Amino acid sequence: MLEVNGETKQLAIIGNPVSHSFSPQMHNYISEKMNLNYVYTALKVEENGFEAALEGIRSMGFAGVNITSPYKFRAYDKMDILSDRARRFGSVNTCVNRGGVLYGYNTDAEGFYLSLKREGIEIKDRDILFIGAGGVTRPVMMYFADIGAKSISIVNRTVSKAEALAACTRELCGYDVTVGIDKKHYDVVINTTTVGMHPDTDKCPVSDMPYVDSETAVADMIYNPEKTKFLQLAESKGAKTVNGLGMLIYQGIIAYELFTGVKLPDSIYDELLKNVFKK
Repeated sequence: MLEVNGETKQLAIIGNPVSHSFSPQMHNYISEKMNLNYVYTALKVEENGFEAALEGIRSMGFAGVNITSPYKFRAYDKMDILSDRARRFGSVNTCVNRGGVLYGYNTDAEGFYLSLKREGIEIKDRDILFIGAGGVTRPVMMYFADIGAKSISIVNRTVSKAEALAACTRELCGYDVTVGIDKKHYDVVINTTTVGMHPDTDKCPVSDMPYVDSETAVADMIYNPEKTKFLQLAESKGAKTVNGLGMLIYQGIIAYELFTGVKLPDSIYDELLKNVFKK
């Protein structure tokens, strides 16, 4: 069991809401497993207090924080130093405090890609459809463009947001993203919205998916509930489905390594899956 003392280093997730987050259980399990003196908590931060919270991380000597909705874009402007990937993606979900200097990283895209790769889902040379244009979409879309997706399309309730993301990807990656459905079949379809997340589990971001069949892989970044209405609809079309739990675990592993400077063993993913998430 973790022993908290005067030498314990503080970690946290900050956002609003954070009560649903499994990050504390995950990070504290890793600390105990690796015998490292860190403790991780969840901190709800109101919109008008976000910048002050980041300064608190610095002044109170927190080792680092994960940053979740709705603050990933605001965090970008408040970092002292940005990783190349965070600068390019335009958002920060991991902040590491090194001697009072705040370093900003983005682990979302790599974490999501690794979760798909683990399930045997390829991105290179595949036709990809994104549903939603929220904060996590930009880094993942740009990451997929970089690794050679055959085509990328995006749909969003507010079309102007989808158009802005497409323009950004074109400018920064030299990759043309289509706004709207332009194919009868997609190889990979991804929901990046929060529609269907607990407690609103009866909702779905789409009413039908005529572009999905048994040759399609469908991913939802939501992990609570385990199987959203979106994934249930995809399964009814015969598609392979995957939820957002793998993304949560992988981005957390990457973040923990950044916080501590310790390389975690490859087995830690399966241990987290079994001992934290009971899978």
